[in-house]
Amino acid sequence: MGEVNYKERCEQYEKMFGIGNYDPVKDAYLVYIKMMNQQVHFLSEFDIKSSIGELDKENPKYKRAMDMIDNLPKMMTSVNDLRSTLKLTKDDILSITPDKQIFSKITTPESMADSVGELAGTKK
Repeated sequence: MGEVNYKERCEQYEKMFGIGNYDPVKDAYLVYIKMMNQQVHFLSEFDIKSSIGELDKENPKYKRAMDMIDNLPKMMTSVNDLRSTLKLTKDDILSITPDKQIFSKITTPESMADSVGELAGTKK
């Protein structure tokens, strides 16, 4: 039989059971924060004036924006409640740096162009 790498096996079990450096609750908290930040970003760029001229019931973007606005206070309260329940300090939150793809920056044509030092949609 081959040798067993107990360190790797231990890391697998830590991930599986959410112990050690692997805390799925903190990861879930970060996902929740990420979703709230995306909604806030969307709403900050949403222009009611340009959407209100259309029929409200026929404009799904307007309806979604209004739903987000209605749910935003509840979401903010939930974030504060979760932070209290998890007993996370600002330092705890700043120290959480997951390596998972879900937490990385969203890839867009613009972000890809920025990473190679060009403008999106332009050719050399």
